[in-house]
Order: sequence, then C-alpha cells, then structure tokens
Amino acid sequence: MPVTVVLAGCSGLAGTGPKSITYRTATTTSSTTTTAPGPPVAPIVWSPCQQGLQCGSVTVPVDYAKSGGPTIQIAVAEHPAEDPSSDLGPLIINPGGPGGSGIDDLPNELSVLTPALLDDFDIVSFDPRGVDRSAPVTCGEQGGSSVPQGLLPDPVPQTAAAQQAVLANDEAYAEDCEKASGNLLPYVGTVDAARDLDRIRAALGVSRITYFGHSYGTLLGLTYAQMFPTHIRAMALDGVIDPAVSAEQMVTDQAVGFEGVLDQFFDWCASSGCAWQEGSDPTETLLQLASALRASPLPAGGGRQAGVGELYTAVLSALYVTSTWPQLATALGDAQAGNGRPLLSMTDSYDTENGPNSVDANNAINCLDHPVPRDPSLYPQMASQAAAQAPVFGPVLVWSLLQCAVWPALPSRTPEPVEASGAPPILLVSSSGDPATPHEWAVSVDHELAHASLVTWQGDDHVAYYYSACVRSIDQAYLLDGTLPADGTVCSD
Repeated sequence: MPVTVVLAGCSGLAGTGPKSITYRTATTTSSTTTTAPGPPVAPIVWSPCQQGLQCGSVTVPVDYAKSGGPTIQIAVAEHPAEDPSSDLGPLIINPGGPGGSGIDDLPNELSVLTPALLDDFDIVSFDPRGVDRSAPVTCGEQGGSSVPQGLLPDPVPQTAAAQQAVLANDEAYAEDCEKASGNLLPYVGTVDAARDLDRIRAALGVSRITYFGHSYGTLLGLTYAQMFPTHIRAMALDGVIDPAVSAEQMVTDQAVGFEGVLDQFFDWCASSGCAWQEGSDPTETLLQLASALRASPLPAGGGRQAGVGELYTAVLSALYVTSTWPQLATALGDAQAGNGRPLLSMTDSYDTENGPNSVDANNAINCLDHPVPRDPSLYPQMASQAAAQAPVFGPVLVWSLLQCAVWPALPSRTPEPVEASGAPPILLVSSSGDPATPHEWAVSVDHELAHASLVTWQGDDHVAYYYSACVRSIDQAYLLDGTLPADGTVCSD
C-alpha cells in the first residue's frame, strides 16, 4: 500500500511487496501531444441523486490522440441555481486533490458558497478521470479501499537495506496498479482532464465556463486556461500551484512550509498545555518518537499497528488547518503513552477523505503531472539536500517521489509557466502561511499569467475561501460581474 504524502496539496505515493532493485524505464506513451476529434458531445441527461443534487455523465475518449478509440464516462453533479431567472450558467468547481471526488465534495462547497453565488449559478462539480465514479484507477486492494491493513513503509529510510525495502514496495505497488488499471494509467493526467473539462463545458451547452479551483484544482484550471483561453468567462483559483515548478522543488517548498507550521504547532502546544509532552526541544522529541516507532510500532487496535509511516502521515495531515492541532496533540500524547490507535485513525481518515480510491488516483495523476528523476540511486542525495532546508519533512517528501521513478506510465505534462493569453483576467488567492501550496507559488503565477490579480489572506490554513469573509466577498464580486480587486490586495480577517 502507498505511503501518504503531500505532493500538490493532498495525498500521495509508495507501495508494498519485496522485489529487487532495478532501474526501470516506462514503456507507455502519453496522449497529450496530439488531439483527434472525439465522439460528439451530447447534452447531459440529469437525474436526481444524493443529497438533492442532479447527476449525469459526459462521454470522453480514453486517448485523445486516437479517433474512434475506447471511451469512458465522466461523472458530473449539479446544484441548479436557486434563482430560476438567472442566466449566468454553470460555476464549475474542482475542490483539489488530485484524486478527490468533486461530487462527494459538492455538498461541502454548497455549505460555504455565498447566497448570491448559489442564487445565480448552477453549481457543477465532477469526478476527474481515474477518480471514484469516473473510470477509477485501482491497484488491486480488496474492495478498492485506500486504507492499508499493514504498516505503511518507512517514509525516511535511513539505511541501504531500508532504502531497498522502500524501492521494492514502490515497484510492487506500481506493478499492482499496472495489472489492475494499466490501460488507463497513461491517460489520467491533468492535461487530459482539462480536455474533459472542455467537453463538460460543451455538454452543459455554454461557450464559456466560470471556474473555481482549490489547491490541485488550480493546476487543472491553469492548464485549461492555457489550452482553452477563450472558453473562460471567469476563473478564480485559491491555494495556487505553480505549473512551472519542478517536482523536487515542489516537495522541498512544501516541506519548508509544513516545517514552519509545525513550529507554530509546537509554540501553541507549549502555551496551551496540550496533551503531548514536547520537552525542551520539540523537534528532537518528535524525531525521537519517530525513531521509537521505526524500531517498535505501537498496537492500534483490531490487530493493526501504528509505525513511523503512520506518525508522519498523521502529523502532516493535521498541519493543513489549525483546527486539527488539538487532535494531533492528543494523538502524539497517546503515542508517548504506548497507544497508536489515534495516529492510525488520523492516517486512515486522511487516506479516504477524498474518496474510496483517492490514494491510488493521487499517485497515478501526480506521476503523470510531475516528472521526477527515474534513477533510484539519486534519491538518498536528494533527500539529504532537502533535509538541509527542512529536517523533519524534507526527506519524507523527497522519498515519496520515488514512486513516480518506477511508475509504469510516462509523464504527460511538462512543468512550464502558464501565460493564458486570450483568457480574461484570472483571480488568484493565497494564504500567506499555507504550507501545502506556499504563497510564493501564487506570486510566481501572478507574474507568469498575461492578466491576473493576486489577493493574499493573512492566515495559515489551506484554501482561504473557507476561512475568510473578505476573500468570499472578493470572489463573489469577481465571479458574478467580473469586478477584479487591485493586484496585491490583502485580507486580514
């Protein structure tokens, strides 16, 4: 089973099973260099589905380079505009991931969107290709569950033997994915998802879409803007990923960001008298706990255990938002006392919160979107370099990239700046202390785009829209009538 990491704002990579170390070369090819005419786009046939939504599907080619080839269905859901007289059309939302179900998340989006947006837009979301209801990628787990039943592999292998074990796990996991979903693996990247998004636009019967992307959804949005700039009415992106950043730089930036939030957690814990006894050097106390769990995993109930992989996953997952800090403190305190159940519970929740196949889909999409060095012998030095900038999380996130070094499908996206010439001005929103999508990425994208405006929320939580009334007001004005704030606007609520 894969280890959970953070690449591109969500969860991540790894594997299981003993195999010898080999330097593998992927043999599959990408569908993204050419585009053949796909099947005709039919209007979506809506029918009632869960939680009062309407659901339907859109037919898309598996391989956009092959006319007349196999097709798959992209699942779509809609909450119709509450004002029947509205003519603004659809507001399409991608909540992030990659690997997250937009349909499962849609009720959450509806709970935070402003009344004016709910009145005037048909709110639409979808499961991207490879995710949940849309031809899901699976890697052979029982029932397709993302929850591992055994210990996660050590995310920071510290000996040659441990590194060989991680690589063997990654290779075995990749082979399982290829056996279960090999015909789909080359075609689940963001470039093809952007093409799907344009077929959704056509199926909705509109010439231009209004788009709202969070976290990974910003990479999808920027890719769409580069490919289909004239098909956009308005686009708001919150928690911005820089399409030009390399995979190695991406995880290093994230590691530095999470380490900064970890220090804030330590300060909060010291001042609040939390359940975890962090000692005089909390970083060292945490690393000592990691070493102890590496040597001797804790019982976690139901015959399962919590080890060093579960520890790192629980800590990382809790640093996205400050509201989960008390839960993390309790879990660390219980681990100190010999109880691994809370750490395991946090890990399981993180692995499944975005859908039943979210981890497998996350791996498959990330490996197509973010090219990595494919020589495993390079990773110890890469991890050491990252540790110099972020000693706790740098090695964790660098080693997580090894999964893509042995992935059976080649990358289908080239990291490069997006200019989106011909698109309307794009609204960018960034939290100043966001660890998963660091603020400097949004600043870079603001400079890369031909027309953009950047709003900064003074906060640490991931995706500012959920936490800032100021940001929600700015987004509403822009999405409804195109009112763009001055570049460099700051929200401090």
